[in-house]
Amino acid sequence: MPSDLYAVIADPTRRQLLSELAAGERSVGYLVEAVGVSQPTVSKHLRVLRDAQLVSIRAQGQKRFYALESGPLREVVEWVATLLPHPEAPEEEAKAVSEPHGVGQVPESSVGTEVASTPGAELEHGELDAAGLDAAGRRGNGVGRTMEQVTGRAQELLDRLAKQRFGRRR
Repeated sequence: MPSDLYAVIADPTRRQLLSELAAGERSVGYLVEAVGVSQPTVSKHLRVLRDAQLVSIRAQGQKRFYALESGPLREVVEWVATLLPHPEAPEEEAKAVSEPHGVGQVPESSVGTEVASTPGAELEHGELDAAGLDAAGRRGNGVGRTMEQVTGRAQELLDRLAKQRFGRRR
């Protein structure tokens, strides 16, 4: 994966152009209005994106239409996914933290008490935090879960873009 790709997508104007192109093929004039910068600036950024193979161009008369090419972005998503924890990792970690303390087993001394009927009640407060559980024994919606959702959504968008056909019809 070209390391230049990260420099290309690091620019906020280029990211905005990519976002506009994610909705479909767009003319340069449309992109100028949508992004709110001058035509030469948009053209300069589109050239950088084209050189990085992130966009393709189609000429129709004197107009130029650009379309998003998702291939290089898929590589970025796949690489970022390697940095994220495996979806099962938090559950396995919670299990490992809680097993020595008998989670899932109700202590004999607490049978019939309100505390024993609360999920996760067998764990101390610090152990609940370490297991990623709230006081009711529910798994929170923390950063890991949010990243899972974002990664899944990004993959859906890339898959949808890969199915779209751009360019001349034959």
